[in-house]
Amino acid sequence: MPNMTLHFINARHQLSGIKDWLTDSLGTAFAASAALLPLGDTDVIITGGNRVIPEKGHLGYAPEKGVIYVTVDPDHASLRANPDQSLERMLAHELHHCSRWDGPGYGTTLGETLISEGLAGHFAQEVFNWQPEPWESVETSVLRPHVPRAREEWNNARYGHEEWFFGSAALPRWLGYSLGYQLVSRYLTAHPHGRASALVHADAEIFLPHLREI
Repeated sequence: MPNMTLHFINARHQLSGIKDWLTDSLGTAFAASAALLPLGDTDVIITGGNRVIPEKGHLGYAPEKGVIYVTVDPDHASLRANPDQSLERMLAHELHHCSRWDGPGYGTTLGETLISEGLAGHFAQEVFNWQPEPWESVETSVLRPHVPRAREEWNNARYGHEEWFFGSAALPRWLGYSLGYQLVSRYLTAHPHGRASALVHADAEIFLPHLREI
């Protein structure tokens, strides 16, 4: 089994009160994820701060092979409440990204990043069996008007990540996350024995035909 090494950025003790809880929760997520994914040894760097998802009190980021950055806000009410194992699901999501980095990578085009996010979202559900996250739940009626642009920009490496995933005047918040999630959902409906864990190194192109179904 691969190893996870936690690195707490805690010289000022902002994480001391929750360090044991974080260790247990992240360890649970790693063990469950490693049972399903081709994971290598992984470093997880944990820091305290308020640059987190407002609805969650935490934020994860996997920018390269074998490394995940986690920010937690110790003062955020939702962090310790941890509804539906929110923290564990976040790490599972990022671990799927880590495993994908060891294959085709996160991606550079819109299509590749949509699928990386969609697969990671489905993997978190595969492991912990809760409902989709808020950013995966934008209504189809909101997504549909943007499908033609997604098809046009599918192979575009200059697509504007912030705009597609976090919103702009032209695109709704979380559009990219929900669109990717829906693409993977439709693929899995058509392939009922498929799993996000088994698809971790899949080519994004196999999901493209399902864009027209949204």
